[in-house]
Amino acid sequence: MLVKLFVLGLPGSGKSAIARYILDCASHQLVDEQNDQRWSTIRFNDYAILNGMFRQDIAGERFKPTESGGFDVLKLEVFDEALQVLEQKVNAYIHSLKLDEKKLVLIEFSRNNYKRAFQQFNKSFLKNTYLLYLRTEIEVCKKRIRDRVANPQFEEDDFNVSDYIFDKYYHADDWEGIADVLEKDYGVNREHLWTYDNNLSYETACLDIEPFVKKILVCLFEPL
Repeated sequence: MLVKLFVLGLPGSGKSAIARYILDCASHQLVDEQNDQRWSTIRFNDYAILNGMFRQDIAGERFKPTESGGFDVLKLEVFDEALQVLEQKVNAYIHSLKLDEKKLVLIEFSRNNYKRAFQQFNKSFLKNTYLLYLRTEIEVCKKRIRDRVANPQFEEDDFNVSDYIFDKYYHADDWEGIADVLEKDYGVNREHLWTYDNNLSYETACLDIEPFVKKILVCLFEPL
């Protein structure tokens, strides 16, 4: 049994922090009492993919470096390419699992056009999927990014995102209409989608999101 959980939202919306919280919940609760078997978890995001593409772009045709070791995307099609690679990496990992292995797979990314983003995936990739969207004000996101760059705690997550890319790309998104698309085109159950306004503290978010997380953990013991 395998379940995918997409954690989505703007850069700085709290995706990585919430993903770490979910993984912590899973590590304490994902136990099959009947067989005394612990579920395992893994987390994927597209930042490492984009960073690798940036480092390979020696000529600077598709990316440009920014302060604090970050980068800006100049050619927006690389966002689509990164999602295609992300699916390949997740699928390669899944195919490496044993048939009876139980896994919760977390997948994180940010986009301004989620309809287009999901079009980069094969429909089968969204099978057994839950989606958590963190709706967060842009100024809150920018402040969180400044804070994490000034006081990094998680090397893989505390990267810079410039005002340029917010103005150029992340100034708005189409999430409000995505539920219809996911249900109609991909067969995703609406009850598996949850939108959360994540503008307050991390502690508040964890308390509010806990019921949704528990719902996912419970489903892992039941046929989908």
